[in-house]
Amino acid sequence: MDTRQMVDMQNYSTLFSLFDRYHNFALSTHINPDGDAIGSELGLYLFLTGLGKSVKMFNTDAVPVNYRFLPFWDSIESTHSVGTYQPEVLIVLDASTLERIGKALAKTLHPTHSLINIDHHATAEAFGDINLIVPSASSTSEIVYKLIKYHQTPIDKACALCLYTGLMFDTGCFRHSNTTAETHQIAAELIEIGEFAPDEVYRNVYEHVPVAKIHLLSEVLRTLQVTDDGKIASVYVTQTMFRKTGTTADAVEGIVNQIQAIAGVEVALCASEMMDRSTKVSLRSQGCVDVSQLAAEFEGGGHARAAGCRITMPYLLAIAALIQAAQRYIHPSPVEQGDYQKD
Repeated sequence: MDTRQMVDMQNYSTLFSLFDRYHNFALSTHINPDGDAIGSELGLYLFLTGLGKSVKMFNTDAVPVNYRFLPFWDSIESTHSVGTYQPEVLIVLDASTLERIGKALAKTLHPTHSLINIDHHATAEAFGDINLIVPSASSTSEIVYKLIKYHQTPIDKACALCLYTGLMFDTGCFRHSNTTAETHQIAAELIEIGEFAPDEVYRNVYEHVPVAKIHLLSEVLRTLQVTDDGKIASVYVTQTMFRKTGTTADAVEGIVNQIQAIAGVEVALCASEMMDRSTKVSLRSQGCVDVSQLAAEFEGGGHARAAGCRITMPYLLAIAALIQAAQRYIHPSPVEQGDYQKD
């Protein structure tokens, strides 16, 4: 057993002692939640309620329509529902920083005893009293799976479906580099337990696309720009586009993958104009650029090939700033190149 595994097991043991000691738990995940965020949150919710705990879930943003096939999705409450409620333990899942659950929620939802941080992002901050951060894990759902396994509690069908959905999403349907033999073994076990058809999960997540989202995609692709060297591709979404197509910010999910597939493109970015005129950005890389480092320059984070950030400037200025920064990674100066080689 390596040092990393020993540390993980120590953190699991510490968590189990909290599970034994306390009764009231709250769960939350990052803004604009994706499949891993929702899957890990619901999976942990089902585990804790199975232990007889009182568990509430609070998210800043609503559960996207394509994840509403998951059990108990409608038990997730909004920031406004917190009121004076204080859990004994707050568990934050899949968020690189506490503020990533939403600034208002981070200021409102306070535990009386412990804050637990469970994440798999290499850029994650250790903001919890207990930090279970495992960058080698394919997803936060995988970490929750292992936590339940170490606890030696049977995973039920509903929990298996939630964790599989998170695993599937964060591995890009098992095609990203974070997919390992162990990932497939876990997926196989969850399928066997859950007795669901993997193709049905895929269809729910990716193929129940509203016509409005296709109209939005049409609008967005008209904004496509590729740098002269062909290495960086960008698109943007405006509030006008959302109003015109009758869509919201969750309809942007997956659009960045469309331009990532352009031949020769190393970095793809999709910028969304938000209601407060800030800009939410999704970043993708083919591998030569670590976009988690790029996102970190703008107080974001993520993975080497998939990251994001939110920038407090108009979308066109945000795109320009990101492209300029991305060029430094693609075409480093001799001094920077030397620094990269040292690393």
